[in-house]
Amino acid sequence: MFELNIALKYLLPKRRSLSTALISVLSVAVISLVVWLVLVFLSVTSGIEKNWLAKLTALNAPLRLTPTEEYYRSYFYQIDGLSAASNYTVKTIGEKAASLLSDPYSTEHDMEIPPYWPQPDRDATGQLKDPVRLAIREIETLKAKFPGLRFQDYEVSGALLKLQLDREGHTSYLSQMSYLLSLPEENPRLVELLVPSTKESPFAAKVDGHKIILPNGPEQPILLPKSYQDNGVWIGDRGYLAYNAPSAATAQEQRIQVRVAGFYDPGFLSLGNRCLIVPGAVTRTIYTAAQTYSPDGTPTNGFFLWPASLEELPAIKEELALHLQQAGIASYWKIASYEEYEFAKDLFQQFRSDKTLFTLIAGIILLVACCNIISLLVLLVNDKKREIAILQSMGAPKKSIAAIFATCGITMGLLSCLVGSALALLTLRHLDSLVSLLSAAQGRAAFNPLYFGQHLPNQLSKDALLFVLLATPFLSLLAGLIPALKASRIRPSVALRSE
Repeated sequence: MFELNIALKYLLPKRRSLSTALISVLSVAVISLVVWLVLVFLSVTSGIEKNWLAKLTALNAPLRLTPTEEYYRSYFYQIDGLSAASNYTVKTIGEKAASLLSDPYSTEHDMEIPPYWPQPDRDATGQLKDPVRLAIREIETLKAKFPGLRFQDYEVSGALLKLQLDREGHTSYLSQMSYLLSLPEENPRLVELLVPSTKESPFAAKVDGHKIILPNGPEQPILLPKSYQDNGVWIGDRGYLAYNAPSAATAQEQRIQVRVAGFYDPGFLSLGNRCLIVPGAVTRTIYTAAQTYSPDGTPTNGFFLWPASLEELPAIKEELALHLQQAGIASYWKIASYEEYEFAKDLFQQFRSDKTLFTLIAGIILLVACCNIISLLVLLVNDKKREIAILQSMGAPKKSIAAIFATCGITMGLLSCLVGSALALLTLRHLDSLVSLLSAAQGRAAFNPLYFGQHLPNQLSKDALLFVLLATPFLSLLAGLIPALKASRIRPSVALRSE
């Protein structure tokens, strides 16, 4: 410590040369500017990624439990087709959960089971395993460990929507082949998707806490994507859903009368403007008559699970898989998180690749900026050769000499981090104003609200801040080592002779 104090006394005089001071200020300014740019860029892109994730999982929950092919081939699923108690029709998951009997087959009233029929899967007591009730039981068990976990069965079906638009004595019709999603009442974000009504209507859906209450009436209430509203559809407009139901001779068209109860924002849902939200009774009726095949590969029946936080998702997925395995029904179910969804997995893979690329580019820019420290300290070493030589003649070790310049490098890095972080916080706080100025200068919106929302994310990313706080001092230390090694290798006799 004594040698370090002597070194500081000789190497850091009260008055520096103008050139050294100017270069030091410019070096700190350049690194601070890069830190500011990296923090703002990574924070905004991270926020955009989170917003897109929220939109992609707005209707399709972050975690999904769907039946496998083994479930559909099982005795449990197919036996309804032979049972009078099931009206000789296979049941959806919701119907299975509400059914009083796991095995509706009756040897007295139903036809004999064919020899090629799958064998029933029974438990140790000889009872038929009910994969649906067991799955619900295991999910309910998880609620004790993960408070706030919500789940609900869902169904997807398809039908032709035809609306009658009566406008000032003129009647027109709107037809659209649509996909129908059963109302996910347990979805905690469903209320956020509902587009506020511009005028009061007795046919409009109501909000009760985190649930949407559809109105009662002779027609089934439906929620349409907001693009319908943009194209002139009103709340209260009537129409019907048409679908084909097979009969003994041919397929007959069936109709379900509907009335528009509201509009919602579909976000980045792959089916986009063709997905209608309807009561579960509607999808169940159509699904029973004619099963629908989703064009994007999304399973048409299963469970949606909404965790309280996305951070809990990996743990919930792992715990649920373990519970299903212990219950002996793991082969009947497939657990998929949002990263595995058919319509989103490519996009999320691109997100991860872009994030890695952006971080790499940010590291390279920081490295280039920190190279300014090398120029400053090399200049300082050249200016202080005589003082360094005197210190070495007095017995100061080379490590102490090198430590002085390395400390200067890391100090400049830390100072730049503080200045750049403060500028980044100030910029993010006034980001909307800056975007407005940019939009006014361009004469159009700088960022499309459809993809980026009405406001850009302005929260400082913790990951970006951690990256900057670790990378900048480390790179500054590396930059300071080169001049430090140069200073430690100065020979006192040569340096003093040259002076």
